[in-house]
Amino acid sequence: MFPGSKVSNDNGFWPCIGIAALNVNNSSSGFGRKPLVRPELKTLNQFTGNGIQGSVPSSPETDCEERDDYTSIYAAMEMDTREIIDIFLKTYTGLPHSKKSGKNPVLSTMKRVVDSLVVKHELAYKGMIGRLNLEQKGEDVSFVKTVATELFSDGITNWGRIASLLTFGAILCKHQTDRGLSKCVSLVGEEISSYILTDQRDWLLKNKAWDGFVEFFHVPDTEAAVRNTLMAIGSVATFGAALAYLIR
Repeated sequence: MFPGSKVSNDNGFWPCIGIAALNVNNSSSGFGRKPLVRPELKTLNQFTGNGIQGSVPSSPETDCEERDDYTSIYAAMEMDTREIIDIFLKTYTGLPHSKKSGKNPVLSTMKRVVDSLVVKHELAYKGMIGRLNLEQKGEDVSFVKTVATELFSDGITNWGRIASLLTFGAILCKHQTDRGLSKCVSLVGEEISSYILTDQRDWLLKNKAWDGFVEFFHVPDTEAAVRNTLMAIGSVATFGAALAYLIR
C-alpha cells in the first residue's frame, strides 16, 4: 500500500530500501482549510528603480507581513495536527470525540496506513509494548516522546517513520484502553502531536503538512501496493531499534 522508488531523504523517502513518494496532484485534506503552503521568502532589494544606486529599500512592513504569514500557517498546522491525531486515536480505540471526521482524506489515509502496519506487524508492535512494563507506569505516557526522539535520532525524517510512530501510538492506546485507562488516549495524542510540532515542525511544513501525508500514501494501482510493502518492514525495523534503546 505504499508508494515509491529511491530518492533523497528530504522528501520523506526511506534510504537503502528504495521507497519514494508518488508525484501526484495535491488534494485538499485539512479540516475546512486550504492546503498549507510555505510562503515564499521575499528578497529585500538593496536598490530599486532603474538600477540607480541609493533608492529606498523595501519597507519594514514587508518583514512583519512575512512573519505574520508564518505565524498564521504554523498556528493552522498546529491546530490541524492536534485535532487529526486526537480524532484518529479516539476513533481507533472506539472512544467518542467532539469532531465529525466524515470522509476526511487525512483520517481515512491514516486509518488505511496504520491498519496495514498493524496487520503485518501486530505481534512485533505488541511485543515492543509488552517490554515497556506499562503496569508500573499507570497513566504516565511521557516515554512516548523518548521513543519518538530515538526513532528520528539519526536525523532522517519521512512519512514512513511518522506512520510508524502513529501506529505505535494507536496500539499503545488500545492496550491502555483495554486496561481501563482510556484517559491515556488523549495523553498519548498530546505527546505525539507535541513532538511532531516541535522537533519535526519545519519538515512537516516543507512537505505540505498532512496534505503531503495523503499524497505520499496515495496508491493508484495494485502494482504500487505490492511493490511498496517494503516500507512497513523498514519502518518497523527502525522503530524496534528505538524501543530497544528505551528499554535497555
